[in-house]
Amino acid sequence: MTIDPRIGFYLSIVLAVISFLAGAGTQFTTLFGEHTANIILSVCVLLLGVGNAVNAVLHAIPSKPGAANEFLLGPAAPKP
Repeated sequence: MTIDPRIGFYLSIVLAVISFLAGAGTQFTTLFGEHTANIILSVCVLLLGVGNAVNAVLHAIPSKPGAANEFLLGPAAPKP
């Protein structure tokens, strides 16, 4: 199984936007109030954690055909 490297690239862009929103969270209290700001920041942090874990696994999957035995999280290749 191979994964197109562009998937990880697009996921990284989405995570960068979420990171920006989490970093700009100090302004959310002024815009939305304290309770809503806490909800927005909690969701951002949750999405960042899950997204980065998925992105790490996607980067471990080889992107070239025939390289399934190079998958870091897969079974070890049989020894000759």
